[in-house]
Amino acid sequence: MASKAVRRMQDEDPSMELVQVCPEMLGGLPCPRPAAKRVKGRVYETCAEKADRKNVTGRDITDYFVKGAEATLSVAKQHKCKKAIFCRMSPSCGETGITTKLLQSNGIEVINVF
Repeated sequence: MASKAVRRMQDEDPSMELVQVCPEMLGGLPCPRPAAKRVKGRVYETCAEKADRKNVTGRDITDYFVKGAEATLSVAKQHKCKKAIFCRMSPSCGETGITTKLLQSNGIEVINVF
């Protein structure tokens, strides 16, 4: 189901094509995936309890995020995307996320709405 922001954008431009992707799934992570956090440019699994996340660092899963970002860029180029609408809290899609940075460096505007 599209968010209000996405529906509003579609109303403004009915010719807009939506292409649904999940960079993390494209990178090989399951859905739902374990909680993850970014530390100094790397992404690590962490615990489900938000209060303890700052103290818990599990396995490094950065490669999944990088692979997913590259696959997302490929899809975006294939569809000639000019904008991407992402979740703001994700290590992949957030304002400083791996996929966000890659798309922006390739001239694609990223909007964080969820």
